[in-house]
Amino acid sequence: MNAADLLRELVRIPSPSGREDAAAARVEGALRELGLAPERRGRNVTAALDGGEGPLLLLNSHLDTVPVGEGWTREPLAGALEDGRIYGRGANDAKGCVVAMMLGAARAFATDAPKGRVLFAATCEEEVLGQGLETLLPELPRPDAAVVGEPTGLAPAVAQKGLLLLEVEARGRSAHAAHGGGVNAVEAAARDVLALSRLSLAREHPALGRASLHVTQIRGGERHNVIPDLCTLVVDVRTTPAYAPDEIAGLVRAAVDGRVRVRSSRLGSVETDPAHPIVRAALAASPGARPYGSPTLSDWVFLKGIPTVKAGPGDSRRSHAPDEYLETAELEAGVLFYERLIRAYFAEARA
Repeated sequence: MNAADLLRELVRIPSPSGREDAAAARVEGALRELGLAPERRGRNVTAALDGGEGPLLLLNSHLDTVPVGEGWTREPLAGALEDGRIYGRGANDAKGCVVAMMLGAARAFATDAPKGRVLFAATCEEEVLGQGLETLLPELPRPDAAVVGEPTGLAPAVAQKGLLLLEVEARGRSAHAAHGGGVNAVEAAARDVLALSRLSLAREHPALGRASLHVTQIRGGERHNVIPDLCTLVVDVRTTPAYAPDEIAGLVRAAVDGRVRVRSSRLGSVETDPAHPIVRAALAASPGARPYGSPTLSDWVFLKGIPTVKAGPGDSRRSHAPDEYLETAELEAGVLFYERLIRAYFAEARA
């Protein structure tokens, strides 16, 4: 099976989050063509490869994409091949990883199969962290280790930042703008924005550095002629294991005058011991690569307690952008990477 041809097929199948059925069907068909016995679980597809008694390794990547968006200079769903690049929404994030994982796993077990088991899972709704891997995991045997396929240039991420969303609600007292008076909630919120800009999260994680905190939305005022009595800030915090979410929320409460509410704290930061066999296997599979900490979210957030690396062909900076692409050389390198990683992991696990 030709990796580039399959990726171009998948790119031509639109699969924005929530509409992955057709892409899942094509992956299911490709797995059958590879001699495997896939299972459809809603808009998710799984396949097991069994080389005998040994640990269970989960290979997971996602079928969904963000919307096409504007600014393309090529047809975003044509899967065009130009100068060694496959263009299209999802080529880089993360259908290239899906294809490379499938073919790499199939090659690893085609001859001289390693002693161990691999479970491949192509899942839905990763871009919205919805009904994909999180809902699928309880139906699967618990893995001993996992690889999450995302475009990392085949370098293994051994830690990933989490997401904490906070709201700060500044209250005031309304009045007619022509007469003045009242208490302007927008001005109160502006003071809180400045206070947050001075808030320091100084503790550093060895792979992820410092947590980041940004005010990303402001909502206040209903009419131009009314002093606003309510203004709400949304605060996006990218967390690291150096701070518990509750601790960060407490620091924000101490810094501002407004009322602080935690909107979401379920997407925590995750990390894997760099000495774990899955990390050593990923490094062995990609000579010259160095482990690093990833600032972007992925389905790894649902694999807490399972030693995991995030790694795959491509470059994260191309994701979600116009003219997204994956080089065919990167794709082929990804196939070889996953094949090598599987063999190296089971060898490490036996050592």
